[in-house]
Amino acid sequence: MTMAMKALTTAFLKWQQDQLKLEALGKPSTWQMCRRKLKVLNQNKLIVFADDNFGIFPSHEVFMLANVPVRDTEKGLNITRDQVYAKYTELLVNKRS
Repeated sequence: MTMAMKALTTAFLKWQQDQLKLEALGKPSTWQMCRRKLKVLNQNKLIVFADDNFGIFPSHEVFMLANVPVRDTEKGLNITRDQVYAKYTELLVNKRS
């Protein structure tokens, strides 16, 4: 068990040094790729508060439900306001059942 922990620690430290070398050379490291991926996953989301409740939703769905006109949203995403509304009202009905 101790040998396995030492091997894992050594492997991690070597990987960490390699990442620092890549950053120093100006090349993309896996840390940067991971940060970029996380940023892409979390962009275009809004936090909506209603009384004591909150939810995190894609911004296009919030705009569609609030009847805010966004050019070509329905056509570009191939989804209508009624479909978005049904998506969340079905969740609410199923939750109460």
